[in-house]
Amino acid sequence: MHYLTYYLLFALLSNIFYFLTAWKLFQKAGRKAWESLVPFYNILVTLKIIHRPWWWFIIVFIPIVGPIMGAIILVDFIRHYNRRSYLDAVLVLFFSFIFLAYINYSPETQYSGKQERKETFISAVLFAVIFATVIHAFVIQPFTIPTASMERTLLVGDFLFVSKLNYGIRIPMTPVALPFLQNKIPLGNNQQPQNQINSYVDKIRLPYMRLPGWTKVNRYDIVVFNYPTDSLHTAIDRKDPYVKRCVGLPGDKIQLIDGNLFINGKPEEIKKDEEQQRDYLVYTTQAGISQRKIEDILGYATYQEGMNEQGNTIYYFKGLTQENANKIKNFDTIDSIQILYANKGEEGIHYRDIAKTKIDTTNSIFPLHSGWNGSQYGPLMIPKKGDVITLTRQNIDQYRRIIKNYEYNDLKEKEGKFYINGKETNTYTIQQNYYWMMGDNRDNSLDSRYFGYVPEDHIIGTPIFTWLSIQGLFENDPFGHPAKFKIRWNRMFRTVNTNVPLKDKTNYIPVFILLLGGYFAYDYFNKKKKKASDKK
Repeated sequence: MHYLTYYLLFALLSNIFYFLTAWKLFQKAGRKAWESLVPFYNILVTLKIIHRPWWWFIIVFIPIVGPIMGAIILVDFIRHYNRRSYLDAVLVLFFSFIFLAYINYSPETQYSGKQERKETFISAVLFAVIFATVIHAFVIQPFTIPTASMERTLLVGDFLFVSKLNYGIRIPMTPVALPFLQNKIPLGNNQQPQNQINSYVDKIRLPYMRLPGWTKVNRYDIVVFNYPTDSLHTAIDRKDPYVKRCVGLPGDKIQLIDGNLFINGKPEEIKKDEEQQRDYLVYTTQAGISQRKIEDILGYATYQEGMNEQGNTIYYFKGLTQENANKIKNFDTIDSIQILYANKGEEGIHYRDIAKTKIDTTNSIFPLHSGWNGSQYGPLMIPKKGDVITLTRQNIDQYRRIIKNYEYNDLKEKEGKFYINGKETNTYTIQQNYYWMMGDNRDNSLDSRYFGYVPEDHIIGTPIFTWLSIQGLFENDPFGHPAKFKIRWNRMFRTVNTNVPLKDKTNYIPVFILLLGGYFAYDYFNKKKKKASDKK
């Protein structure tokens, strides 16, 4: 609510400044001066003054696109007082109330009434931006797979469309922002995010709100969400987007034994379009395996070569499906193949220094000091809304982020006692649902085993469509076997999250070509008809 206060204060001050700098302009247009003071109503009157439709009023209050529409209205407003140059537009956009006050109090200012409008290239671009931003922010957002954490279900270089309607439209919490940019403005050669400029105004925020969706998050859905422990951004909708599979719902108990996932005591279900991967060691004869053979059989794989004392080649494959592991097992030069997993008791803590004094929390198992690792994990209960948690020294690491970071309470710990918002207590009631996300590339995924629970308000949507897939677009191999550049036609224009094997999924390229051809045909004949009409 602290940030909502900033937002309301910003809106109130803007309204007061608008009255002080526009009341005479209202009078010159035949309106009452007080009409420029009444919130909301003054916008409707402004639209009447510039002879624009009333529904523009709605767009003004849509997050992100609202400021763009406000800029369009402001420029149109001063044009009705004979301020029509590009310089006038620049001045009112960058020095809004100062330039507006200059026009307002100038004795030479006159209202010009209704004008004949000619749509310009700039106005066309602005309205295109508004339309595209609404689609991007509320309906469908493009998303790229840059890492291998979901392989081979989703491949590095897959370009997806993510639906925001399925789980309900989440209203943007940072309403003042540049369109299409997630969190930073990519200016200059500095690629370090901490040194780049935010693409949004951090101090102006709205509370979390979500419209009803078509469905709830289901177990085994592929979900796009904001990375909960993003250290650079505290605004939820500006945290980096991640894509994982939701394997645990609120109230579920999850556990990993030798890297195998159990949910509520039962082995996980493997979906038909899920190609889960694990790490393997492959022991070969002296001949080894040629790189060409690996590429011919597997297409592309991330692997590292080594040699044992007998001079035989050993391969570490960083992620193989069971099907591909079986293919390798049948090679003539294979001695044996072994799936890899951490042993019980190996604590999954990583350090930033050799002396082990600074814990790398990003790459360490959640919660810290649990004694678990990525292969031997849990059992752990996923909190659901309404759960009453008894807090102890042993479990506080499990719930600290929920209480402080996700549900915005003041938590203090002193002499073994807990103080929430200044009151001593040993219980806490969970305020929202939480989910457990894991990558299909199980041994190479930064997921809930490391960053913990994913709050409901961090959920963005679910992938519905792969519209482009390019191999070799991103650097993704630390072992010197980069993927060759190629377009993966067999993955394009196919749906995601449908529990249907890739080979059986419908290819929508013909439908796309048909629709595109229909549009061009319509546009051609429409222009031809218009030219014929103009000649008459």
